[in-house]
Amino acid sequence: MSTCRCGIISAMKSAFPNPCQEPASRLPASHILRRAKWIWPADNVYFNSTYVGFRKDFSLNRTPSAAPFFITADQSYILYVNGTYVGRGPARGFQRLWSFDEYDIARFLRKGKNWIAVRAYNGGISTFSYLFEWHAGLLAAGAWDGTELLTGPDWLSSVSPAYRPSTVRVTTQMNLQEQVDTRLDDLGWIVSPSPPGWRGQVRCKPYGVMPWHELEPRGIPNLGQTVRPYRKVVASGEGRCVPGYEDTPNVADLLRQELPGIRWTAGGCAKRTARGLCLSLPAAGKGRFYAATVDLGAPSVGTVILEATAAKGGEIVDFYFCEVLAEGGYPVLANNLAARVRLRSGTTRYELYQMMGHRYLTAVCRDLSRPVRLSLSLRETVYPLEVSGSFSCNDAVLNDIYGISVRTQRICMLDAYVDTPWREQAQWWGDARVQARNTFFLADDSRLLVRGIRCLARQEVPNGLTYAHAPTNCHGCIIPDFSLMWILTIWDYFWQTGRTDLFREQWGRIERVLSYFCGEGVGRNGLLRYDERYWLLLDWSDLHKVGTPSLLNLWYLICLEKLSVLACRAGMGRQKQALNGLYRRQKELIVRLLWDGEKGLFRDGLGPDGSPVPCWSIHTQTLAILAGLRPSPDSTQTMVAQRLLPYLRGEKVPGSQPSSFWVTYVYEVMTALNHGREVVSHIRRRFAPMVPYGGTWEVFDFVPGKSTVSHAWSAHAIQHLPQTLGGIRQTAPAWRRITFAPVVDLPEVRICRMVVPTPQGEVRVRWERGRRETEVELVVPERMRVDVVLPGIRQMRGAGIHRWKIPAKRASGVREIVPSPEK
Repeated sequence: MSTCRCGIISAMKSAFPNPCQEPASRLPASHILRRAKWIWPADNVYFNSTYVGFRKDFSLNRTPSAAPFFITADQSYILYVNGTYVGRGPARGFQRLWSFDEYDIARFLRKGKNWIAVRAYNGGISTFSYLFEWHAGLLAAGAWDGTELLTGPDWLSSVSPAYRPSTVRVTTQMNLQEQVDTRLDDLGWIVSPSPPGWRGQVRCKPYGVMPWHELEPRGIPNLGQTVRPYRKVVASGEGRCVPGYEDTPNVADLLRQELPGIRWTAGGCAKRTARGLCLSLPAAGKGRFYAATVDLGAPSVGTVILEATAAKGGEIVDFYFCEVLAEGGYPVLANNLAARVRLRSGTTRYELYQMMGHRYLTAVCRDLSRPVRLSLSLRETVYPLEVSGSFSCNDAVLNDIYGISVRTQRICMLDAYVDTPWREQAQWWGDARVQARNTFFLADDSRLLVRGIRCLARQEVPNGLTYAHAPTNCHGCIIPDFSLMWILTIWDYFWQTGRTDLFREQWGRIERVLSYFCGEGVGRNGLLRYDERYWLLLDWSDLHKVGTPSLLNLWYLICLEKLSVLACRAGMGRQKQALNGLYRRQKELIVRLLWDGEKGLFRDGLGPDGSPVPCWSIHTQTLAILAGLRPSPDSTQTMVAQRLLPYLRGEKVPGSQPSSFWVTYVYEVMTALNHGREVVSHIRRRFAPMVPYGGTWEVFDFVPGKSTVSHAWSAHAIQHLPQTLGGIRQTAPAWRRITFAPVVDLPEVRICRMVVPTPQGEVRVRWERGRRETEVELVVPERMRVDVVLPGIRQMRGAGIHRWKIPAKRASGVREIVPSPEK
């Protein structure tokens, strides 16, 4: 831990003994998993893209009413009972405290013969979601009605011979390309009542062996498993295979070389069946291919399920996953997101193992000497969020924007909040903060946020900083502003739930983050400096980032304010006092060194030599307002008038422009300042071009194949449309108080319906504007107070159903000051 020159560490020692110390043991001494063994095939020494099968057969005298089964694997597993898919896991994390999953498998069991089958995988590499520790294993246990199942030497196991061990990464951030020859392993051992004839020995290790010192429950629901058929063929074509196509470590390279020679035609012959979208593939002949691109209808993530019939055996089907198509209907291939399956003779039924994000799937079928029927579907493996929040209005454009935002958010919720399911599947924490706030307008569910906060805390730079995502092998992804986002998500958890338990649990980790920001991170002038060892993101924008960046310092000021409130709520008086001291010093320095009195704006920072930079961006004014800085009586009005309001109105504003991610903070500030009408108009104008793609773009300046169309850090219309048109804005922890100030005078919107789920219950809004009056209805749950701010009406209301009728003249053009949030 770095020495803190302002004495924060010594001043903030907690009255609570090691409040963030996590328990040394996550499982009771009697838990059945402690008696199971970590198992892996004894002859598997090298882990290059290793796929392993496990099986355990047993008999039951009767079907149990409940059958809890516990399982985990390093790196991952897919569980089947009696041939039926049950689930996959575990949740990402760190081996020292590895997670396990629990299933009630009673509904899959039957009297008499039963079997459990497991597919396990370890790539032998580290990624942006997994750290390889040079060990692999499966651990599982269950007991019910006298039956006990424990992984051990009596389990059958075999390294699958069907997978090519040497393939490329599908992307820098993800696992290795999946290439399987189903003639060598068709997964029949999963569905067959007869056990496979595997003879290999299993290596057994006891519970608690390193690197898996201890286990913890995943703390979040198991992933969903809805099977979705692809909807239609959008393009098809054929051509000659390039040399070397039969054996390659990277099948994506093949199609990149072959694309220029393909003549694509729109559509293709296909029909939907119970097995998925069924394509009739013509016999292109040896050394040639037939390609068809199918559309799922919206971006998604999961595992491809295929069934091919009438194959001779040995034919190749290459799959290419992409989010967008080029003009003409062919896929945009900017990476190696691909897979290969060699068909067996007759019928091949197979489910790929790796979860792939995409909307469009191109199947390139090679060496077909006779026609083959190919059925395709996708098992969607997303977090099973129980959505109760909703928004709709009479404007189809806004409804569509809300719809693609919800879709994007859903597919960016896996075992963690991920930036995109397509290119990375990484738990970037600046993204996660926006996504959690989106989630709270869909469901009162903070579990994924809590697991992510703990996960980020466990991968630490020696000076206290977090990594920008975790677990990760990327040491270039240490972003100081994302460490501040990590602190702010602890605040967000408190704001949503009203609870301080997570703050107290993580207090020691917070101290270590703060030790950087009042130690190594401080420049000679007392403000935070640009640290060239790390990546300072701030936003995907040309912001000032060297010397003394204002945005970094403003985020730090906001963190100190929130932490002071949390310490007060948690009864940590000494820590609150120390934090208040840091806050006052930081605020004084920001105003003295970064405020430009002549401009009436905050400058974007100071250069490396300490000189003021001639930039006064939208970003900096936004955060200054969010931080509550008012160096002069009219400073807020000036910042809004000169930067924020012109930006929302589409006027040219000098300096850096917010990205589709960062604009959420502009919307937050301007909604609070009663400029919701301009916020909605900006959302409508800037997000409408995203609608045809089915998801929200990574950046406003979208580049197909490079940027993604499934980035949930841009899906914040989920929160901003209910806050503006619905008028619901939270102003107290746990939603015990809200403001109701709907925008009822936007010309495009005459009708609005919405539901916001909260810890206190659902808030429901309905309004409709007629020629003479606007009828408004608000349903408030128990234990919630409402500040009503309607044109000509200011009231305090409690639980119940409330209705108002607003005359047309009064509903147009009236601006009221919206109450500020409580602390």
